[in-house]
Amino acid sequence: MEKVFVSPMTYRQGENVLWDHLRDILAFGKKGLLVTDQFVYEMIGKRLVDELTSLGGQISVRFAEENSTIDEFDYVIAIGGGRAIDIGKALAFKSSRRCIVVPTSASTDAPTSRISVKYQNGYFEKYTYYTQSPDLVLVDTAILINSPIHFLTAGIADGLSTFIEARTVRENFGKNTLGAAPTLAAEAIAEKCRDVLLKNAEAAVEANKRKEITVEFDAVVEANTLLSGIGFESGGLSIAHALHNAMVSLWGGEIKGSHGQIIALTTLQQLRIEGRHDELTSHQELFEKLNLPITYEMLSIFPSVDKLKKIVDLAFSPEDGIVRSQSPATKEEVYQTLLTFRKTREI
Repeated sequence: MEKVFVSPMTYRQGENVLWDHLRDILAFGKKGLLVTDQFVYEMIGKRLVDELTSLGGQISVRFAEENSTIDEFDYVIAIGGGRAIDIGKALAFKSSRRCIVVPTSASTDAPTSRISVKYQNGYFEKYTYYTQSPDLVLVDTAILINSPIHFLTAGIADGLSTFIEARTVRENFGKNTLGAAPTLAAEAIAEKCRDVLLKNAEAAVEANKRKEITVEFDAVVEANTLLSGIGFESGGLSIAHALHNAMVSLWGGEIKGSHGQIIALTTLQQLRIEGRHDELTSHQELFEKLNLPITYEMLSIFPSVDKLKKIVDLAFSPEDGIVRSQSPATKEEVYQTLLTFRKTREI
């Protein structure tokens, strides 16, 4: 099978990296489209528009909450969380414009990928795969250190799923998100992502609480964003993300948790399904320390037997990770595992 590896064209990370590289943004053209939400616009976006304008840029703004159409732009700057980034990437890639991503938290690995996720009224609908990756990703740790701690811990959970799922793809000769076999580089990056997070997660969270950019915080930001982003996209997804997508397809906004918080639960479920008991125990212990969900109830979900069976059916969609990774797990094995994550904190 053919191997494929993709990544953003340029990734920059550091304190004040956004403001130090404004001319890198303008190198893509004069006319920019800033995609963000109202909160992030007031926090960062307005200053960014003013500074780019003072350097000769012509910046229009499109809020994620709106459906307005702006056609005259050379590039998109997607700044904010997952929704703004997904919309920004979609606008850029569908029109073959250049794409710049500026995340405001280290909560997901979306900034580096060529994938956007579509939700309808809070319910997962589908992944959209594009043929280009972001041209420039600017990860400003001076911005990220001020984001709430639960964003960082959600990113840690999402990042820890990366190696676990990529391993399943590799061991079963499955396909990554690009429909090809993972490269050795993708496998190595996914493994490094796991190692960095297991070593530094707790110290990074403490640094986040103190608003102090430390070596550990910087390492976890890179793992959550770059290592996990490349690792999941080129390494592949499997059981954890298939179960996440099934849950969000079924319950949508009823789930009281972010993408990474849901992934914390489904990562534990994947480890149990695969019989990796030592990893299951160590990951559960870490997730409890980080106040991440380890049962359905911690996400305010109280699933019936019928609902769990529906989750299993949805998770085995031919387009999702269980099938694409060629996991040997059966529907019955997955169902029996899901039962054990109701009304208990014990693995």
